[in-house]
Amino acid sequence: MKKYRKYIIAVLTVLLIAIGLTGCGKSTAQDLQSNNWYLNQKGQSYKTQFNKKAIIIESPLMNINGTYSVSDNSGKEYLKVNTDDEKNQTFELTPISDGYKAKAINKSANADNGLGSFELQKRK
Repeated sequence: MKKYRKYIIAVLTVLLIAIGLTGCGKSTAQDLQSNNWYLNQKGQSYKTQFNKKAIIIESPLMNINGTYSVSDNSGKEYLKVNTDDEKNQTFELTPISDGYKAKAINKSANADNGLGSFELQKRK
C-alpha cells in the first residue's frame, strides 16, 4: 500500500487542480450579466444590458425588452431570445476580441421583427 501511496496522492492532486481550473472560468451568461454592452448592427449601436434572465436593448424610438438564455451544444454556444414581436430567436455566439458575434440561425431571428445578426461589444 505504501508503494501506491505516492501515485494516489499525485492523481488526487492533479484531479483537484483540474477541477479548480475548470471552476474558475466565467460562463458566457455570467459575462453578459456582469458587463454593459453595445449591440452593433448595420452601422447602428444600441446600449444593451443582460440581467439574470432579461435582455434590454435601448433604441431611440423604444426599448426592446425580452428574455434570453445561453446554451452549449457540441462545443458551440447559442443565445436564445424571446421578445414580444418574435419568440425563439436563436443565434450562434462566437467570442471576438471585445465581445461576441451573434449569427442569426433560424427563421424567427431573421424575420422582419427579429433581431437579425449582430455583435455585442463591451461598453467601457
